Amino acid sequence: MLSMHSLVQRLRQLLLALLLILCAAWISGEAFQWLLRWRAVRLLADIQTLQVNRSTWPDAQRIAEKWAQWGNPKPGCSAEACTVQFNLIQTLPPFLVGSPDAGARNVLPRIVDHAGLRSAAARAGFTVEHGIVTARWFGEQVTLPVREWGSPNGYIPYLSASSEQTSHFREIAGDSRLLHPNRMIQHKESYVQLTYSPSEDPAEQSALMGFRFSCLTQLRPCESVGDLLPEGQRMLLELKLTPPSR
Repeated sequence: MLSMHSLVQRLRQLLLALLLILCAAWISGEAFQWLLRWRAVRLLADIQTLQVNRSTWPDAQRIAEKWAQWGNPKPGCSAEACTVQFNLIQTLPPFLVGSPDAGARNVLPRIVDHAGLRSAAARAGFTVEHGIVTARWFGEQVTLPVREWGSPNGYIPYLSASSEQTSHFREIAGDSRLLHPNRMIQHKESYVQLTYSPSEDPAEQSALMGFRFSCLTQLRPCESVGDLLPEGQRMLLELKLTPPSR
């Protein structure tokens, strides 16, 4: 039979082993998130080298080959017609993600929120038509803190922002009321989509693709679209402050 001293020592060893396992898991999770951030920064930089209506099929091919491991081209991709999307995704194990119906069982996911671990993704892509790049886009997505689920708009697990430059801007905008002639914003709850024309001012184009990546790695969970894409937040506020046309 184990003495009280031996039992205490055994418990200490078990707690120490558990602590070491948790520390190793946290370090591993953080490392993967920093790797995602590093790749996302470089993917955005490569996508920004493409110039809509000017870059050619070989320019797009170079990026497609560089990021082939994460690429998802549509079938029949060629210089005549090609759309490719790149997906950089980092997900937590299911038991750390939480569920809107889990209630008290979300304790561990809540702790993970404050430990800086979260599921996240960066996506980008381009479209080529008749040998010319006609669109390029980039998007970023992070999970919202569990405590934010259900308020005020129901179950919304993700915060997302994306931006696309396209030669088909006029067709997409259609008869929509635009606050600016060469760019528009679409939004739904915690998701914002910016779309803009190659005719947009270069300084504005830079802001429209001015993504931030701290949400992928910082300890405090991000809760605003502006944390991902400041220009998205600014345009969203501008849209809300503009009275409807009569």
